[in-house]
Amino acid sequence: MRLGIRAKLVGTLLLAGLLPLVLTIGVVLIGVTGLRVQSKGRTYNALAEQQARHLAWVLKSQIELGDAVNGLPGSIDALERANTVPPLTQEQVDKIEAGWPGIDANSEKGLLGGILKSPLSAQWRSVRAREPRFSEVLITDLSGRLVAATNKTSDYFQADEAWWKACYAGGKGRAIVTGIATDESATSPEGKQGTLVAGLCLPIYDKPEKAGGATRKLIGIAKLSVDASWVLRQIETTGHVAELPRAAWLVNENGESLLGDVTSAPAKRLPAKSLGALSGGGEGWVIDDELPGHEVIAFAAVDQAHLVAEGGRRWFVVVATDKASVLGPVYRMTWLIALMGLAMILVSFAAGLIIARREIIRPVLALRDAVDRIKAGHRGYRLSERRGGRQVFRDDEIGQLARDFNLMASHLERQIKRIEEADAVKRQFIDLASHELRTPVTYILGAAQLAQRQDGNADPKLAERISSKAQRLNRIIENMFKLLAADRFEKQPGVVPEDVDLRAMIDLVCREHEPFLKERKQSYLVGVADDASRVRADGDKVRDILSNLISNAIRFSPDGGVVGVRTARVTTHRGEAVEVAVSDTGPGIPPDDVPHLFQPFFTGADVNRHSSGDYQYMSRGMGLGLSVVKRFVELQDGGVLVDTSSRGTTIRVRLPLGTADKSTVGTGSSNVADRGNGSAGG
Repeated sequence: MRLGIRAKLVGTLLLAGLLPLVLTIGVVLIGVTGLRVQSKGRTYNALAEQQARHLAWVLKSQIELGDAVNGLPGSIDALERANTVPPLTQEQVDKIEAGWPGIDANSEKGLLGGILKSPLSAQWRSVRAREPRFSEVLITDLSGRLVAATNKTSDYFQADEAWWKACYAGGKGRAIVTGIATDESATSPEGKQGTLVAGLCLPIYDKPEKAGGATRKLIGIAKLSVDASWVLRQIETTGHVAELPRAAWLVNENGESLLGDVTSAPAKRLPAKSLGALSGGGEGWVIDDELPGHEVIAFAAVDQAHLVAEGGRRWFVVVATDKASVLGPVYRMTWLIALMGLAMILVSFAAGLIIARREIIRPVLALRDAVDRIKAGHRGYRLSERRGGRQVFRDDEIGQLARDFNLMASHLERQIKRIEEADAVKRQFIDLASHELRTPVTYILGAAQLAQRQDGNADPKLAERISSKAQRLNRIIENMFKLLAADRFEKQPGVVPEDVDLRAMIDLVCREHEPFLKERKQSYLVGVADDASRVRADGDKVRDILSNLISNAIRFSPDGGVVGVRTARVTTHRGEAVEVAVSDTGPGIPPDDVPHLFQPFFTGADVNRHSSGDYQYMSRGMGLGLSVVKRFVELQDGGVLVDTSSRGTTIRVRLPLGTADKSTVGTGSSNVADRGNGSAGG
């Protein structure tokens, strides 16, 4: 599809405007998006750290509260008395456990009643009344027997529980925190039994840490079941990012949610990418598209120097938000930039189009109109700076081009005038040469005819030959001047195709040039292929072509040289043809002269050193021989090729094979005749 200058300018303006806009939007989306995500990632990481510190402080404060209550003198005395009772046998434990579920939870008598009425139980019920986050509190002696409890527990004997063993730690005691799970015996602040709790398991010593030091003795184990919803509120309400939604939950170092099956956790387990980042350090953030709706994930480890998680797994606070919320402002800013940029582009485009139309399109169209006018023959037409009262060309590159165009048009007009004058001179020369050449030809004809009528010793064969040559010369002159005067490569009425016997034609022309060949002591080397011995062409013009080529070969071959004439059948882009190749053994043609070889009057030599003659070595005529050859060949839809080197020159003439040749092509081998010393072999 061809595009005009208007379309190209419009495309250029659009490209110049849209490309920067697209690049700007790309920079915004790539650069600003990255900065936004980095910024919010660090913000959420800081929030996760803040929440982790707060949760660690909350857990520590609950431990301190438990230590304070359990360290009261009455509590220590009750535990020390309980430890003096011999441990229960396994049979006794099994019996108590078997009857434990049937005991009334409100019973004030028996084993459960004694436990619920103990001073330790009373103390913790008092604390629980003020701090309802404690869903359940139970205390055991060193054998695992239940000593105190705020309410009936699921079972009596605790020494077989994993949390109890971890907290007992072989008699050394250590504080641990269990995972968040549902405890059937724990009660929520609303009084609902069976609730989600986080267990704080604390060792009880006979002395405070500062007072006892290494001499402290472990006397009991306490488990404080803290309401899980209260624990989660500590991380959900800490910190604030007003413009973005967020979710916060607890996971262990394996990425598993500590909330179990609670639906408030976005995932039961972190994806592999997030887990890899979490395992690499205690804090950080990551973009993880495997968690839809929570792709921006930040995490921080809970400081557990004062307690150990059950199973030895650390706790992490995870804070996450969706990437779309993070990038929403960026997208809005991008749309704003795009709309503002598009508006500016449209305004700039309209202004640029107006300027381009006035400063570029209008002058270019005026130049095109001027070219069309000159092409139509108006050689005197020139561009003016103003058209229709408007200034078209200014003092710029296009204005300079218009001035150069006017100069070119003037120069072209002068050149055409000179060509016309030169053509007139040429025609005068042709007329003059025609007159001058016809005069001696007429004389030769008259003398030859007179010699034929004379009696005596006149050689009739010589006179006949003079007459034949003169008549042939007359025909050559007539054809040459007609062709030169026409100045066109079209078929003329004088081209009469006929079946031409190339073997006979070559033999005839070679015999005509034998006297000159003998004078130069040269020889012929003729080879006529049987399948290239006939051609459909104008016989007279073929004879003229061969005569010019052979005479040139004689002139430019040194004395004793060889003039070669060969025919062959070839295939060209126009079809099958017969090629006649005439070669000499001269020094070759200079490369600079080859392009001008077929120009009329080109002799390839300086006029002052021009050597004319009939057939002397390196003599040159008027420069019309090869021009006549080329024109005669092209008049018959043929072609001419030149091969030259320091060992000689070969002129190849190709004439279309023609329909007549197809029925007359021979079947024998090629006939090659070597005419040494000018002999006239057949």
